[in-house]
Amino acid sequence: MSEIIDIYNNARQIVAKADRKLPIPEGFNKLSVHVWIMNQRGQFLLQQRVASARKFPNMWGQTGGGAQSGEDSWQCCIRESVEELGIKPDLNNSVFIGTFKRPKDFVDVWLVHSDANLNDLKLQQDEVQSVKWVSRNEIKDMLNQGIFIPSILPGLQMVYAYVDMMAKSK
Repeated sequence: MSEIIDIYNNARQIVAKADRKLPIPEGFNKLSVHVWIMNQRGQFLLQQRVASARKFPNMWGQTGGGAQSGEDSWQCCIRESVEELGIKPDLNNSVFIGTFKRPKDFVDVWLVHSDANLNDLKLQQDEVQSVKWVSRNEIKDMLNQGIFIPSILPGLQMVYAYVDMMAKSK
């Protein structure tokens, strides 16, 4: 069964529905979410994509994916987190950070606060092969090693800016 997504114009208004497998027409967009999960120690929960992934096989990144038709950003954040890791984000412990634009999608960035135990996670076998908590320095090292997905950096930088701002306001 095919998955249906909403198609947005550049004003982020839904203008059509389409099969996820079809290319997005020029000048139109889909909605994606990046879910950055951070624990009380300031570490981020990263997941390693499976070796058979079409994009970025064996590379490390955040939780996330594309919204289904009728799904808003928060609903997508919950669904992707539950599907990929077995974690259900709580809105009281989550923050919408903002949106960045890629050529064919709007990417909503969420920060979810959780101290999930790695042993309790339920990894989506066809997408996630491993998970780990990492520091900012470890992410920098992973980038230098070429094992961190580079296209997700705009969202991560937004999360860093938010976390730093909140730390300064305390």
